Parts: sequence; C-alpha cells; structure tokens
Amino acid sequence: MRYYFPLILIIISNLFYHNATKKIPEDANVCLSLAVTYAVSLVGVLCTYIIAGNNLAKDIHNINWTSFVLGISLIGVEFGYVLMYRFGWKINTGSLLANVCVSLFLILIGGFLYKEIINVKQIVGIVFCLIGIFLVSR
Repeated sequence: MRYYFPLILIIISNLFYHNATKKIPEDANVCLSLAVTYAVSLVGVLCTYIIAGNNLAKDIHNINWTSFVLGISLIGVEFGYVLMYRFGWKINTGSLLANVCVSLFLILIGGFLYKEIINVKQIVGIVFCLIGIFLVSR
C-alpha cells in the first residue's frame, strides 16, 4: 500500500484541483485567486515542515535552482488550467488532452535525457495515446 500512496494522493488531489479550478468564479481576478491559492499552499507546507521537526538551518543549504524553476512552472500550469476552463474547455476533455500530451513529451524526455528504455509496450501505448488525442479533440 505504501508504494501506491503517492499515486493515490496525486489522483485524489488532482480530482479536487480540477473541480476547484473549474469553479473559480468568472469575475474573480486570476492573479489574486492564484495568490490566495499559493498563500494557502505556503502555510500548509510550512506547517507540515515544522510539524515534521525539520531543521531549516541545515535544510536550506540543499535548495538549488530546481525549486525556483518548479515555482515558475507551477504558475504556468495554474494559469493554463484556469484559462483553459475560462475559455470553455470541458473538464472531461481539457485535462485529459493536456496530460496525455505531457505524458508523450515525458516519454521522449525520459528516453533521450535520462536514458530510460522505451519498450514495445510503451510504443504501443504512445500510438493509443495519439489515437486518443485525435478522438477526444474532434
């Protein structure tokens, strides 16, 4: 069960994420809405960090450029989904299409950048993903 916990957490969190994102009021300012979102996230993560008994003086030295790139990337993801839903994308199509496209790129990145093996089953999966993108986007 421990092995599947991260997957279950991601799935449940994504379900809440997309439903909440779709329900952001049309007249709510996107920037302010996301600022509140990140403020809540900041408080939650800092509380978790403190409760876990971590040592900031020790841990701060292990932070590098990746945290900054991740933060910038999250802004792009958040803005993208909010705008996607505001522009009329359906919740059952937009997220699926975006995630399949990301997955296809990650397969290529994994193969070329990280030297991960792309096997025949994955190639068949890629073909099915491409067919799915074609069918869903019509």
